[in-house]
Amino acid sequence: MPPVTPLFSTSPKTVNREIEHWMNNLNEVQSVINTVEPKLSAAPTKWKAVSQHVKEVSEELSQIFNKEDPHYDVIVAGVNAGRKWDSVQTEIAKTDNVRDRAMTRVRKYRDEIEVLRREYKEREKVRERYDHYRIKLDNLEKKGKDQPRIERNQQKLKDAEDAYHAVTAELIQKMENCWKKHVEIFAEASIALWHMQMRMIDEFSQTSEDVRPFVEDYLKNVKNTSFPSQDYIGDDSLAANHTQNPTAHNNDSTLDTSDLKRTLSANSTDASPTFEEKGKQGSAPETYPSTQSLSA
Repeated sequence: MPPVTPLFSTSPKTVNREIEHWMNNLNEVQSVINTVEPKLSAAPTKWKAVSQHVKEVSEELSQIFNKEDPHYDVIVAGVNAGRKWDSVQTEIAKTDNVRDRAMTRVRKYRDEIEVLRREYKEREKVRERYDHYRIKLDNLEKKGKDQPRIERNQQKLKDAEDAYHAVTAELIQKMENCWKKHVEIFAEASIALWHMQMRMIDEFSQTSEDVRPFVEDYLKNVKNTSFPSQDYIGDDSLAANHTQNPTAHNNDSTLDTSDLKRTLSANSTDASPTFEEKGKQGSAPETYPSTQSLSA
């Protein structure tokens, strides 16, 4: 039987550059998954932090005592919107099926890469057996002795070589097919990310509708007046409607002016705060002058 000519170099370890190429590619994909997966999972908590911040600041700004000032209607609308938004975003985070599906696919894809990584390590045993007989036969042939032993090892090398190439070719195909999936899976994850952002933004826009007329009125009047020399609350009809009835869409999370008055009264021995002036203590006036009257 003629000597088997090694297809690879006679170095101690046989290296297949193609399989190393695909393993490196999959390592890069898995690195992205390991970075992105926890961030996608944490996306709802980021929105929760925003909604709680808006709600808390709005409620803190409502702790004032002059409910007759027309500016107070803006604050009431803000508290109502903040509470609604906090409630709505919590429900969105609980029922985001698009994000759940994308996260499931990303995690399964990572598991698939891990399976191939284990197969890659198992292939090393086949490669080591092939290298063992390749080097052994090379040494025997150099000595040129014990021909029966050389022939036995030639057959062992042939079997090991066939097994090595078969395992390598199969694994390369699996790795290539697996790697090609990453674009589609990453695209679905991107859609899930933006789907949540758009849902949150849409709901935020809807829950803040009661505040919008005040904001628009404010911006228009600030632009047209020498603010702060003049009051920024104008006569815009939309804002006026909300001023007349800022809690028209009450629900369980809606703040009512009378409720806030009762809350403040319960938390204080006097409905009005006290202040000290020149060593004397007295009650604050029931009505404070508006910005416009102060500038008159």
